[in-house]
Amino acid sequence: MEDSKVKNQFTRVVSEGRGKPELVVDTEVSKNGDLRKREGSQNVLHFGTQNERCQCRPSSCRGRVLSHQLLQLDTTTTTTTATATQAHLTMLSQLDDVLTHLGSGRWTVLHFLTLAYNCIFVGPQALGGAFLAPRLDYTCQSTTIPSSASFELATDGLASYTQANHTTLQYDPKCQYWVNTPEGGTIEECVEFVFDNSTFSSTFTSEYNLACDRAYLQTSFQSVYMFGVFVSAPINGYLSDKYGRKRALMAGTLLFLIIALGSAWLPFLSTVLLARFLLGVFHAMSNITSYVLLVEVMNPKIRPVVGYAVNIFWASSMMIYSAFGYWIRDWRLLQTVNTLPGFLILPGLWLIDESPRWLIVNGRPREALQVLTKAASWHGVDLPPEGEMKTLMQEQNDTGKSERQPISLWRLIGTFKDEIVILFRTPRLRIITICVFLDYMISGMVYFGLSLSGASISDNPFVFMALSGLMEIPAYTLTIPVVQCFGRRRTLATCFLLSAIVLFALAVIPAEYSVTVVALAMIGKMSITAGFQTTIFFSSELFPTEVRSRGIGGAYMMSRIGSMVSPFITDLVGSVYPWAPFVVFGAGALLSGGVTFLLPETKGQTLPDTVAQLEEKSCRQED
Repeated sequence: MEDSKVKNQFTRVVSEGRGKPELVVDTEVSKNGDLRKREGSQNVLHFGTQNERCQCRPSSCRGRVLSHQLLQLDTTTTTTTATATQAHLTMLSQLDDVLTHLGSGRWTVLHFLTLAYNCIFVGPQALGGAFLAPRLDYTCQSTTIPSSASFELATDGLASYTQANHTTLQYDPKCQYWVNTPEGGTIEECVEFVFDNSTFSSTFTSEYNLACDRAYLQTSFQSVYMFGVFVSAPINGYLSDKYGRKRALMAGTLLFLIIALGSAWLPFLSTVLLARFLLGVFHAMSNITSYVLLVEVMNPKIRPVVGYAVNIFWASSMMIYSAFGYWIRDWRLLQTVNTLPGFLILPGLWLIDESPRWLIVNGRPREALQVLTKAASWHGVDLPPEGEMKTLMQEQNDTGKSERQPISLWRLIGTFKDEIVILFRTPRLRIITICVFLDYMISGMVYFGLSLSGASISDNPFVFMALSGLMEIPAYTLTIPVVQCFGRRRTLATCFLLSAIVLFALAVIPAEYSVTVVALAMIGKMSITAGFQTTIFFSSELFPTEVRSRGIGGAYMMSRIGSMVSPFITDLVGSVYPWAPFVVFGAGALLSGGVTFLLPETKGQTLPDTVAQLEEKSCRQED
């Protein structure tokens, strides 16, 4: 019983080589309660219960303090090994072997097309602010000029009225208007505006008079969506882990489509913004869960290719959105047309299966076997003998039972802070976490900032959106070979620095050179998209296995913070200083490019499985 308790508390220590996972650490608890590697191997790691430190070689140790909270052990136990971890990963490896044996065919094609199609209708909602709530030129509708006054418009946009008695009043004609009263002229705040409808016939911005002191609400149309994604990220993981990938996906997608369709016809400003927030919440349940399910059911040999192919569907959704936006200039009708194709996914969601991996881990091996049998039938191959499959399922189920702990939303919220704090406990992991978080935040800020800047960069926002989606395709398809050839760190730094150069150039080039401006914007969009993808790929190798999900989850939330901020930079700051957004984005990209050089190169390196291994490696490099 005591041995089992320690196994449950012991952090998994495994390597992630291309072959089957191997047990790389065999541990024992000494008489004083310390966990250490068994005798007989070099560079013994010692984890003291009070003051952990790496004991690779005395000359390379240099007093590196490791977090006591990284490993919490029941010191009443005298010995333990990582046998449970080895068995667990061996079973997962065997499941991957089964998926590899099944290969690719009608079953995997059904799952790929259904789950990738999710991007087609989610993409236009995530970028909805570009055509539904764009920034528009406007003027006050109630402006009146009395005949006894002389009018002069200053270069700063302020108007001056000189009355017959030589009294001069100055005000902003876009947000205020003149009222002639018996006591003399007075200035009133404008409540009705005339918007420039040369591009759009009706928008969220013009319908609700979002100008002057209400302009922030136009920007909020985009930001509240990203805030919803930010809030729902940890909740989505809880729901998909507890109730299953398929169930969470179907519920999230159906609610997403219903709210998206309903939001097109809501009468009040507050309800539209609430609907946008809920769309962001269900964006995670629909889009992110579909990606997780897709990865878990795919043939391991083609998983990387499939992951990048999904991004091409996202880029395609931007081009489709631009076509719809060009033909439909009314925001309510455009929102309806953007949403309706999404309902075509519902039959596919009914036909696809639950992740066999999730079924096995959650103690439902019989259902997992039925899913794998169906896939084998569709692909025309035979599964391993039924007895072997049942044994695999049962062993995996037994291992899962020993490692599973009760899942609750309150427990998830309660431990979130502790899990994030762990990322800052040790020196090397702290540097990686800060740099990766910054890279994610800047990537999200610049990516969405450029994507939503079509109205300010180009005279034709529809062409800009189409070109923007088109430029993402080479960014997605060329990233992997470039990274494999030149390494992760060099590629990522180059992408950020190229983006910075382009953005600084956009800040100083006159708007009259429209072709040059659009061309530079497209180069910037391609480079930041490639940088975003490289950041995601790089971070999965930087974080040790035991904290990888926490690190990437926290980084993803940082990217949502960047995407929430970007509309305020482009719309509010950009309306006053048109060059400022490019300077802010360029400075951010330059900063990210610089801090990227603080990260270690992972190409051709053995990836660390534990934080202790990461710190030990850092000790060796500094020796």
